[in-house]
Amino acid sequence: MPRYKYLIIGGGMAADAAVRGIREVDANGAIGLISAEPDPPYDRPPLSKGLWQGKPLEKIWRGTVDRDIALHLGRDAHTLDLQIKGVTDDGGTIYTFDKLLLATGGAPRKLPLDNESVIYFRTLEDYRQLRALTENRQRFGVIGDERFSGNQLHAFVTVGIIEEQSQIPRKGTTADGLLGEDHHDVFIIHGQGGCDLRADKPADAKA
Repeated sequence: MPRYKYLIIGGGMAADAAVRGIREVDANGAIGLISAEPDPPYDRPPLSKGLWQGKPLEKIWRGTVDRDIALHLGRDAHTLDLQIKGVTDDGGTIYTFDKLLLATGGAPRKLPLDNESVIYFRTLEDYRQLRALTENRQRFGVIGDERFSGNQLHAFVTVGIIEEQSQIPRKGTTADGLLGEDHHDVFIIHGQGGCDLRADKPADAKA
């Protein structure tokens, strides 16, 4: 039964920031981190931009593993027992703690589809899956808008983008720089691929 002075549930950037903050005031206290992802904490923004532009994968790691902590990766925290101050994971292992931080982050809303071809692009594993598919030069539909990855990804893969808001990328934004100078109205030809940008179209999924 692993025991930690500090136990963190979640493996994202917030969890890494917590580890750094703890180490500033407690250099030796035992820290455990439970994450459903198979990778240690990393920077997420490069998943939709930097890695597609040639940024080395090793540059996205946040260095959490170098801060003397125990990583329990690929595990889901299932139950919390405040009586014993313990967390049980999906494998039945119980982790006890003095202090607990829940830093699980959010999850994308899923379409009412039972379809393995839908990628809810958020994690490094999602990037790896999409990257492998692009090697076959397949076409992709992206539901989203310029505030996240839709218009960034379109510059690197051939996609059709459906935006939930009537919002063509504005000048000076990241999306504007990626789309180039010619995004008047709704249809854009960019680079070697085509991008059909359809604004003000809700995602209507039918099983």
